[in-house]
Amino acid sequence: MADQDVLRTERFADFVRDAARRAGYDIDSPRGGGKTALSRDTGMSPSSVGRVLAGKTMPDPAYLEPLARALRVALPELLVLSGLVSRDVLSAQQPARSLSPREAAADLGIRDPAKIELFETMVRALLTDQNISSGGRSSEGEVA
Repeated sequence: MADQDVLRTERFADFVRDAARRAGYDIDSPRGGGKTALSRDTGMSPSSVGRVLAGKTMPDPAYLEPLARALRVALPELLVLSGLVSRDVLSAQQPARSLSPREAAADLGIRDPAKIELFETMVRALLTDQNISSGGRSSEGEVA
């Protein structure tokens, strides 16, 4: 592998390891089950997950979407880190997107169902208050 490819693979692994920990996968302890759970949640083989986390290889592009979903990270970020897409090309293609309160909670790493419900209720209340004070109509829970 060329030096640039090695660095890209290592940066990708650093990102994935950090994201896996934030997503609740115990990838550091031998008996934590995090690598097995990540394998199950992405459809990757356990050995592939181990090689990706060790910075030895990139995942097959077919696994980037399930990996992004499992880690609760943006797929475009994985595409850029993997080298499949440049950041310049991606930023030119990125439309603005609205998030539901549930999606925003997931992006923030909120996983407890009771806290997700509380977060959704709070966001909807804030949006309702904002729309009432501005004379606007409710956007049915979408956050810009």
